[in-house]
Formats: sequence, C-alpha cells, structure tokens
Amino acid sequence: MSVQLRADRAALEKLWEQGLVGKELLWHHSRLVDEFIIESFESADLGDAVGQVALLALGGYGRRELFPFSDIDLMILYHQDFEDRVGTVVDAILYPLWDTGLEVGHGVRTVARSLQQAEEDFFFRVAMLDARLIHGSQSLFDELDGAYRKKLISGRRDEFVEEMREHRQRRRVRFGSHSFLLEPHIKEGKGGMRDIQSMFWVAQVVFGLRSLDDFGDAGLMIHEEREDFLKSWDSLVQLRNRLHYFSRRKNDQLHFELQEEVAESLGYKLKNGVLGVEQFMRDTYAHMENIAVATDLFFDHVDEVLGLVRKGAITVSDREVEKGVEIRRNRVHLTALPQQIAAKPQLLMRAFLASARNGVPLHHRTRKLISSSLGLVDDKMRTSPRMSKVLLGILEHAVDIFGVLEVMLETGLLSAYIPEFGKIETLAQHDIYHIYTVDRHSLQAMAELHRVIKDEPHIFELVPEPQMLFLATLLHDIGKGSGRDHSEEGAGVAAEIARRMCFSEEEVETLAFLIRYHLYVPENALRRDLNDVAFIQRCAETIGDVSRLAMLYLMSVADSRATGPSAWSDWKAALMLELFFKVRSSLEAAGTARGIGLDSHVEQNADWLRDQIAELLKDEQGLRVSLDELPTDYILTFAPETVSEHVCIHRDSYRLLRQKSLVKVREREDSWSVLVMSSDRPGLLAKICGVMTLHNLNVVRAQIFTWNDGTVVDILEVRPTDGLQFHEKDWQAVNGDLDRALAHRLGLGHRLYQKLSSSYGRRSELLGKVEPTVIIDNDSSDVYSVIEIHATDQPGLLYHITQTLADFGMNIHKALIATEVEQLIDVFYVLDTHGRKIVDSDFRKEITQGLLYSLGRSER
Repeated sequence: MSVQLRADRAALEKLWEQGLVGKELLWHHSRLVDEFIIESFESADLGDAVGQVALLALGGYGRRELFPFSDIDLMILYHQDFEDRVGTVVDAILYPLWDTGLEVGHGVRTVARSLQQAEEDFFFRVAMLDARLIHGSQSLFDELDGAYRKKLISGRRDEFVEEMREHRQRRRVRFGSHSFLLEPHIKEGKGGMRDIQSMFWVAQVVFGLRSLDDFGDAGLMIHEEREDFLKSWDSLVQLRNRLHYFSRRKNDQLHFELQEEVAESLGYKLKNGVLGVEQFMRDTYAHMENIAVATDLFFDHVDEVLGLVRKGAITVSDREVEKGVEIRRNRVHLTALPQQIAAKPQLLMRAFLASARNGVPLHHRTRKLISSSLGLVDDKMRTSPRMSKVLLGILEHAVDIFGVLEVMLETGLLSAYIPEFGKIETLAQHDIYHIYTVDRHSLQAMAELHRVIKDEPHIFELVPEPQMLFLATLLHDIGKGSGRDHSEEGAGVAAEIARRMCFSEEEVETLAFLIRYHLYVPENALRRDLNDVAFIQRCAETIGDVSRLAMLYLMSVADSRATGPSAWSDWKAALMLELFFKVRSSLEAAGTARGIGLDSHVEQNADWLRDQIAELLKDEQGLRVSLDELPTDYILTFAPETVSEHVCIHRDSYRLLRQKSLVKVREREDSWSVLVMSSDRPGLLAKICGVMTLHNLNVVRAQIFTWNDGTVVDILEVRPTDGLQFHEKDWQAVNGDLDRALAHRLGLGHRLYQKLSSSYGRRSELLGKVEPTVIIDNDSSDVYSVIEIHATDQPGLLYHITQTLADFGMNIHKALIATEVEQLIDVFYVLDTHGRKIVDSDFRKEITQGLLYSLGRSER
C-alpha cells in the first residue's frame, strides 16, 4: 500500500506539472491520504473497532488543504472501553504512513483526554476547529465535537480572540511585521496563509462563519474585496505548492536563491528594464498585502464588536477633532457625509493628520471609506498648498510615522496624492542588501529619521526649516525602477512633485539636491580617506552649507538603518559621523572672518594628539621612533592609548620587525581585531590577506599605515569561516605562516588554490547580481590615484586583488577594505613604482583588465 501511495503522489505531481494547481491539487492530495488511511484501517481486520474508533483529520489536512510535503495531522479518537486494543489500530495506520516517507503528527486520545489537551494547548484547540471525520464512529466524533464547542468555544469568544491576537503578534515578531521582506514566509509571515486561517478561525468562533461566501452574506466583504482576496489566496496556494515541489521538502519560505527559478517557471521575463524576478516578487508582495489588509481590517472589526482594547494601546478621550473628523474609542472616524467629503476632499488627508498627531489608528470603516473615495483626489487637490501642509504635518509630527504612512499606502491615498509613488509600490530589489520593497523601505526610512532626530538633536538643530528633510526622506528612492541612475532620476521627479505641491523654487532646489546626493555621505565615508584635507574641502564645496550637510547626514543614517541590519554597523556610523564633523569644520572654517584653513585645523588636532601621546610615553625609555615622524592620518585615526601601544611594541620588537612580522589579536563582540606589524616590502598586504584566508579568516575591514621609517601597522577585523571560537584558533601558526610567506618559503598561490577548490563553492546564487567593477580615480586625492573595487565577496578574493596590485608594482599607501552584506568594497590609495599617480591611459586600462581578471571576468 505504501508503494501505491508513493506512486499516486508521484502521479499527482505529474498532474501538477501539467497544470493542476491551487486548491484542487490540495483537495486531491488530501483525498489520496484519506483513501490510504481508510484502506490501512480496513485491511487490518480489526473487527468491531470501527464502532469504537474515529480517525480524525486536523488542521490543514482537516480543511482538505494538504500541501505536497506538509505534515499529516491525524488523531485517533477511541472509546475508553477500547483502550487495551487501540494500539493495534495505531500500528495498522501509522506504520504504513511512515513507510511512505510522509511526516505524520498524531495523537491517540479519548474524548476526555482530547478536551483536557485542548484546554491546555491553544494550538490543539485551534486545530480542533478544522477537525474532520475520515473514517470510523460518527457518534464518537459528534460527542467530541459537541463537548469541545460547548466547553471551549461557547461563551469564551473574548478569551479566544485575545489568545489569537497574542499569537499573531508573536508570529509577526518572529517572521516579520511586514509582508515585504526580502525572503517572505508564505505561511507564517504577515499576509501569509496563517493570517487567512486565523481570520477564518476567529470568524467561526465569533460569528459562526466558515467561508468567504459567508463573509459576503454577513456584509464583511463586498464582492470586489472578496474577489481580490480569493485571487491573492489562490496565488499564495500555487506559490506554496511550487515551493514544496521545488525544494522536495516542506518549505514555506521564498528563499532568495529560489526566487529566480520560481519566477522563471511562472513565465516572468525581463520587461521594460525590470527583471522577471522583480516583477514576480512585486506581484507576490501585492498579494500578501491584500491578505494582510483584509485580515487586519477583519480583526479591527472583531475588536469593535466585542469591545476589546489592545494591550499597550494609546488611550485618547473621545472628541471632535474638526468638523467631519472625530476620535471615538481610540479610533479616528471620518464622520462627514459623502457630499461633504466630495465638497472638501482634503478631509481624506486630514483624517490621517488626526491619526498622526494623536497616535491612534483609523477606524476600519474609515479606511474603507477613504479607499472608495480616491476618485476625489484630482489635480486641484494635488496642487493645493493646504494639502501639502497637511502632508508635511503628518511627516513631521506623527507619533507613529510608519503606521500612519503604511495605512495611507494601503488605502491608496498616498499614491493617489503622489502618483509617482505608485511606481515604487511593492517594487522589489533583487539583492540581499535591501530587506524591504522600495515603498516599505521609504516608510521605514521615515521611521528611522524620527529616531535619528531624537538620538542626535544637536545635529537636527542645524536645520532651521526641516520640511524638505522629511519630504526628501519619503521620496529619496522615487527614481527606482526606471532603469537609470535612481538618484539623478529621483531628483528630477521629486522636483516636479515639489513644484506641484506649491513649494518655493529654493525649497524645490533643496529637495532635488538632497535626493541627488542622498548616497553621498555613506559612499564617501566608507570609501575615501577622511584625513585627506583636500578631499574634505571638495566635499564642503559640493554640499555648500551646514544646513544641507546636516540634512544629508540625518537622511543618510535613516536610509542606511532602514535598508536592513546588515547595512548598518558601529563602524559605519563612526565613519559617517567623522565625515560630518570634518566637512562641518571645513564649512565653518571657510566662513570665519579669520579664514583659518582646514589643513591648519587638522594639524592643530594632530599636534594636540601628539602631545597626549607624548604624555602617555613620558616614562618610556629607548623609543625608536619620533612622534613627529608618525603620519598625520595615522595619528588622527587611533586613540592616543593605541598609538602609544604601537610605539612600545615597535621598540620592544624592533629587531624582529626588521626581518619578520608580529601578530597580536584581540577578541571583539562581532569580530576579532588583528594587529600586524612588520617592515614594508613589495606584496606585503597580499601576503597578509593570503595567510588570513589560509587560516579560515575572512577580512571584513582593514586599515593599513606605513610609518616614515618603513614600519607597517595594519589593523584587520576578521571573522572565522570555519566555526572555531577565538580561543580555538592557533594564532602562533598564523604568525608563523606569515613569516614563512615573507621569507618566500610558503607558496601562497598554490596553497590557496588547493584549499579553495576543495573547500569552497561559489555562492553567487545567494549574492545577487554584483557585477565586478574597477574604478581608477585621479580626482579624489591630490596625491594618490584611488582604485575602487566592487565585487561579490569570495574566499581568497582579497589576496588575488592585492597580489595583482603588487604584480603591477603598485605602492599601496592606504587601503579601506570593507565587506558589506557579502559585497567586497575595497579602496586603495596607490602610487606607481616612480611615486606618481597612474596617469597613462594604457597603463590604467592594463591595471583594470588585470584586476577584473582577478575578480573572475574580463573587461567588457
């Protein structure tokens, strides 16, 4: 029999490949398992057991929604008098099921034990709502069902809804409170299958409703809403079926590496510059949003019917906010009559202003009323100065800005008022850098901006008129999806929006500037030498004044935080803040009457730090380096205590450093800090990077310096790739291998080739389309050529890059090495063998081709 069920399920998969999709597939799968269980029971020849036992399907199986690799939730219900013989029934059914390879969740209970279990276990209590008799005693099943509903359902509606709400909240904390995550969970995520099931469970308990038709009859969904909901539900069912078959297991999460394959199988292709996978994800997000909005509105309705108040909710006294807008029972109500709304459509936006200022949500009927009134949002309303002031009031003063904007987006009002925003609605970004869709990322950036302002009020005080800061943050990615540079495209689009909203030309120019340069601060903070005075002065000239600098900084921090946890770190925060303060100093120095230059200011800081270091070293004897000879950028980078330590190590290990290297390591919270000191020589950085890779250490950041006497001081932040703990690493072996490499007694090239070819596979399926790029820039620095490299991070790649530079005779004077979300971003400040910039065009091309080859491709 087990062989037959496996064959039947394989045949069912063939039918799926030929077009049997959606709920029909689930129904057929449930039927196959039903028939198998019944046949197993009957073939066991159990005599009178059929009258003493009931075989029940629970949960999804009970609803006849059995997905290809889902667990079979089965309960064997038996009469108390049959307890001595029920083991025979269990063996007869479960062993054949297990032989098929299916996962079986089972329980063997009497009616009394079932009721006790349902009392103690909320999930079992919920599963019982979908209980279905497969075979056996109808009277026994009826006895359980009647007792269950009388004891655990009737009269306990409030308790059931409260518990369901708590579980929904915990689920959203665990699986994401947005439907728009990079890898949405189709079952447990917001807008997923579990939201649908939760709605039906509560509808059954509270209202006695069991189907979408019942919802329509009860007036909970109009025909159009029901059709949209059903379409989205069917799409999620088809997608979940596909995920199971593609993964060959129970998989309910749309993992990044599966998205392109699923999109292609569904017929999505490149269209108008938008990847097929991004179109597919956009549709998926839209379906999950439909489900999320419909279920959230339903639960709001249930709360109102039962008079429930959510824990922790803001309590506001009932009152009329303005004519046509009221607060009642902690909800904003649009009470104006249809003709009054038609005459004064700004009430649609003003309802959100009331929600924003008071921190209470819109009533579910008001949300539906706004959605049905979007036809009133015309060009006259879009060009009304009053409307723009209302929107700015929402952006600036909302208690919960994300919540308000999310509902504004879900009702359609935001895209109706700013049609350009509709172009980025549910727009996916197929990379592992952004965890939200473009529209939700923009909303999250607004929420982060409010937090940044609270965290850094001294910087916000530098912005006398912050309206454009708030609007720019909302619109900073408005140019995405165009196929062009989204910063340039967005600046133009935002300028048109601002003019339509009746802002002054000066405000329009500020808005366009902020969006055009919204990536300026993080890109330059991470990729340029912040101790280069000339570079800082050029930044100041580009930005122009302190107010714009403050707005760019605040907006950049909000944008980075909103991108996702992998895009933000203490290291990045420190660099961005350092850039802000240095550019501010340059702007303020340029504006002083005395005209003190930034370079003088920098030297003053360096001299002050040298004095601090000298004080720390005043009792040390026999130092072999003068503090005046230490490079200014090195002095400005480290704390005086760290420089003092380096100077002492240099003294104590002077002879060793002339010939070999010294490696000292410290454990940090999220990485290990490795100090490497040696004497400068060709290819040193390549050898350091190669040895780190050889010992399963991934360099995620690095700062390299060379003192005037030729002493190299490199600080690397590394993370293990082999799972070993800090104390388990053989750091003496790391130092030993580096010494052998420096003495040309260790073949790093062939060692790494052997290691990487056997130990690592390429992970491009997880990393998206990171095209390797090489930029040689002679403008950013007055002294050095700046080589900027972007590539997918791979073990050993940093070694190949630095070795290639060594092969070309490049003297690396400073390197900024960073790994962000599996993307390598390396910046090298170099001079050629004659101590000059790389000015010859043929040589630049040769270096570019060599580096691209080391990255895995040739220049196009």
